[in-house]
Amino acid sequence: MKTLFALLLMTTAAFSQTVNNATVNLQGANQNVSITQFGAGHSATVTLSGDGITALISQTGNFQSFSLSVSCGSNCPSSPYVVNQY
Repeated sequence: MKTLFALLLMTTAAFSQTVNNATVNLQGANQNVSITQFGAGHSATVTLSGDGITALISQTGNFQSFSLSVSCGSNCPSSPYVVNQY
């Protein structure tokens, strides 16, 4: 019984960690990205390529990381990227 309980705890922790990681590679025009993460040990990697793309990323908790890469052509919004970390 103790072994089963320990296995359940390890599986739950691994699953929670996986859910809190986000990788977005977006190509195209006039698209939106929204990522909301909460809890401990999460990361977001966002790569945007195209015109008129907006992104809203919110992270709450401990041990957060964030990476944003944007490339656009003629239609680059002046303030479309909002990142909140708490």
